[in-house]
Amino acid sequence: MATTREIFARIDRKINERLTEYSKLGAVYKFILNGPDGGTWIVDLREDTYGVREAGEEEKEEANCTFNASDTHFIDMVDGKLRPENAFLTGKVKFTGDIALAMKLGDLLKK
Repeated sequence: MATTREIFARIDRKINERLTEYSKLGAVYKFILNGPDGGTWIVDLREDTYGVREAGEEEKEEANCTFNASDTHFIDMVDGKLRPENAFLTGKVKFTGDIALAMKLGDLLKK
């Protein structure tokens, strides 16, 4: 099972490999993950600031989409053990922001 740090490193590599495609979204995603392998992560798809970074406690960066989940539910979603639709409908993942952008996130999270 991957750690959240490994997952976000993989996402960062994917963004760099397909920057032209992902920068068209021009969005910022924030993941607030609770648990021992959690943290707050920013996935920035804006052309000038693209990339993935771990946000500090004091960082209040605005995001187009914010996801709140436990670290285990997030890992299970990325690993395919938990369907994103089920996670959302059962309250395991909470979302705020632009739903259209949220739906486009699936490709980025896939292995």
